[in-house]
Amino acid sequence: MTRPVFHLSEDLADRIIAHCLAALPNEGCGLFAVDEDRVVAVYPTSNQSPSPVSYTVPPEEHFAALEDAESRGWRLGGVFHSHPYGSAELSMVDLQAAIEPEWAYLVVGMRGEPEIRAWRARDGEVEEVEIA
Repeated sequence: MTRPVFHLSEDLADRIIAHCLAALPNEGCGLFAVDEDRVVAVYPTSNQSPSPVSYTVPPEEHFAALEDAESRGWRLGGVFHSHPYGSAELSMVDLQAAIEPEWAYLVVGMRGEPEIRAWRARDGEVEEVEIA
């Protein structure tokens, strides 16, 4: 079985990384919109509970991103956040917070050169999504 593929442009990846770098030493976070399997917009948000080990997208910023995406015929495809001192893998905290089975969870590992990896979490199962 082949892994699902997610298309993320270099420009949008750079915007995600820049937002996460600006949030240091805490986790940066935000949402993104998709059209099919292509990321078409990034919505950097504040972290309602600033911490180097967790994040919370504020509800009003989540709603604003949802409204914008839907007004353009897109859907929210997931959330991104950083691990300021770790790798781009889902942590146990991330898994517990992953409640949207259709979403992808982009994690920016900030240890060394920033790296983005994508994950889906469904029914306790984790699957990496290839980023093209």
